Amino acid sequence: MKDMRQGQVSGTPALPGWPFIASILILLAVLIVPILNGPSVTVFGFLERYAGVVVLVSLSNAVMFGLACTDRLIVSIRMRVALQLIHRAMAFIGVGFLFVHVVTKVAASKAAAIEGVLPFVGSVAVGLGTVAGYLMVMIVAIGILRVRFHPKPWVWRLLHSVAYICWPIAVVHGLTAGRPGALWVILSYSGCMVAVGIGLVVRFMFSTRRMRSFEQATTTAPRPAVSRRPGPAAFPGGPQSPLGGDTVDAEFWASLRKEVRR
Repeated sequence: MKDMRQGQVSGTPALPGWPFIASILILLAVLIVPILNGPSVTVFGFLERYAGVVVLVSLSNAVMFGLACTDRLIVSIRMRVALQLIHRAMAFIGVGFLFVHVVTKVAASKAAAIEGVLPFVGSVAVGLGTVAGYLMVMIVAIGILRVRFHPKPWVWRLLHSVAYICWPIAVVHGLTAGRPGALWVILSYSGCMVAVGIGLVVRFMFSTRRMRSFEQATTTAPRPAVSRRPGPAAFPGGPQSPLGGDTVDAEFWASLRKEVRR
């Protein structure tokens, strides 16, 4: 955990092992009943049957945990860090099982090899899965390269938001390309989509309110004198100026530095 905090402060991404353990436990809690009630199969048969399910559940959790870790109204800073780590671990697990899903389906002759590369050369349902797979890999790659977008963070946010398009496409693929989904499965994914939709609306309203407060502060606050030498405000986590300040982010980085010093 200490290595992760050091990576966050220095700007170098680091991911400890406990988020993967937590993510695996979450996946087991979700999938244990369907697995136990499913037919007895070989290891290959198990992967061919459930790898796609793991991908879809991982992606669903990655989206929901990713949205939850952006909350600044209810979730504490420490909890936001934990949610972000689980979000990243879920994304890595999902991409790993995505390749297993494609390979096993092709090996089992459930899909043509060309369908795993080019979308919509076969059925529409499988083509949606191919599109969702490409988007998923792109989103994870962009997350790994986040530091490269430091000069223009809005570009990273825009590209990363493609997850909200990738997820519904993957859900439609999962419910139409494979085995017919049970009613509780359809209701579960529908409920998750509604919850994420509500979360996005609340996030948009909160961001709009913060933007208005920021605009009011910039019009009323006196312009600070420009210093020739960079002060603490020029570095992440340092005291922020009235024009570029974000008290919550400053508190976030300050808490991380305290944890590193322990």
